[in-house]
Amino acid sequence: MCFSLRGSGLGRRLALVAAALLMSVLPALAQAPAAPPDPIPTAAALPVQIDLNLINLPTTMSIARHKSYFRLTHRFARDLRRGDLGDLASDLFSLDNGAVIGLEYRFAITGSLQAGVNRSMSNKTIQTFARWDALRQGDSLPVSLSLTGSFEGLDNLTERYQPGIAVTVSRTFGDVLALYATPAFIGQTREGDPASVGVPGDEKNTMYIGLGTRVRFCRTGYVVAEFTPRLSGYSPNSSEWGVAVEKRTGGHTLQLNFTNSFGTTLGQLAQGGSEHDIYLGFNITRRF
Repeated sequence: MCFSLRGSGLGRRLALVAAALLMSVLPALAQAPAAPPDPIPTAAALPVQIDLNLINLPTTMSIARHKSYFRLTHRFARDLRRGDLGDLASDLFSLDNGAVIGLEYRFAITGSLQAGVNRSMSNKTIQTFARWDALRQGDSLPVSLSLTGSFEGLDNLTERYQPGIAVTVSRTFGDVLALYATPAFIGQTREGDPASVGVPGDEKNTMYIGLGTRVRFCRTGYVVAEFTPRLSGYSPNSSEWGVAVEKRTGGHTLQLNFTNSFGTTLGQLAQGGSEHDIYLGFNITRRF
């Protein structure tokens, strides 16, 4: 059976109830803050400290507890300053020459303590190391500080041992600039340098300071530079230096660099680099 509410007492009562509900809700709606607009999707800013190394020198960046880090270093053996442009082009700008390759793996025992091993083709050098991230830059601290202890040797860690200790201090300025200083002491540097055989001199150890910077020029692009002048002790060759451009992609960092040395460990950096040679190379790192 169909019926209509029009003109009935029930219809009038329902209309009055609806009007009363509407009058009570409208003031609340008027006082309620407007819902925020949907956020415009933008690229999140990345930090300026994106890797555990500059080119060869350490940084103060940490990795999370029980996470890992892998680094591949590759230095082509041809001096870019040897020959003319045609000679370089015929060698594909040194890509047709041999290379010195290094592999590194490290593991975060805690959020501030890491341990790892690095193996370089240069004299079959193996370096073991541990690093403690003692201080982190924050509201009450202007800098970060990390302490690294290392032990390396030639011929797969069977001879010419070199113990080392280094302190890395860093300061970042927003997400654009990071500055680093790494004073280091390397014992038995002369022993770790096969070229020192027959070279006169009594100095065996080396003290140096590594200076470096990382500058961000676009969202995922960076310019890197480092320089490691020796302060005292055994100091053959010139001081090591390097410049690079790099890009961060997720957990990877891809870097193209130019250096005057094949060295990548603390002991190898103490031995310096060439006075005139420049080598093309790259680093690939992965955090996982």
